[in-house]
Amino acid sequence: MKLTDKRFWKFEAMMLLCGFLLLCQTVVLLMCSGAEFESCSGAVLILLFPALCLYLAISGIPTWLLYKGNSWLKLAGYLYVVSAVLLIVPLLIFLYDWNPATANVRPENIPADEGKYITDNELVVIICAGWAVLLLVPVLITSYLTKRWIVNSRNTLVN
Repeated sequence: MKLTDKRFWKFEAMMLLCGFLLLCQTVVLLMCSGAEFESCSGAVLILLFPALCLYLAISGIPTWLLYKGNSWLKLAGYLYVVSAVLLIVPLLIFLYDWNPATANVRPENIPADEGKYITDNELVVIICAGWAVLLLVPVLITSYLTKRWIVNSRNTLVN
């Protein structure tokens, strides 16, 4: 599948929808956990929307090149893996501390059994796990809608 194909641009439009769904899912999750949206956190959510859309549009390019048009579940799988890898791998490379001597060092004034302190490695793992869970529903929805949209437009061209 080539990037100049009209179906690719339909797929990229669905990636923008996927970014919007991911933002809506994040907002609902924050509202259910009791977060208050004041000026700063509201601005962060407003700036998060173009970042998510750009991120998913970029991850849609290798997904489209890998996808051969067989099923929407395969499209969802490719999109999920590519989108997860594009965030998780850089986090693990640049932020995760791979040195076992310094990896989970807590400050001296916090006891070892204190559960309120999160080390840097724990934070990276929490972000990776949260991203993997949050990404699942928007990817499935947009992959199904993309397949329906592309198949319907292809069938109308044939008839």
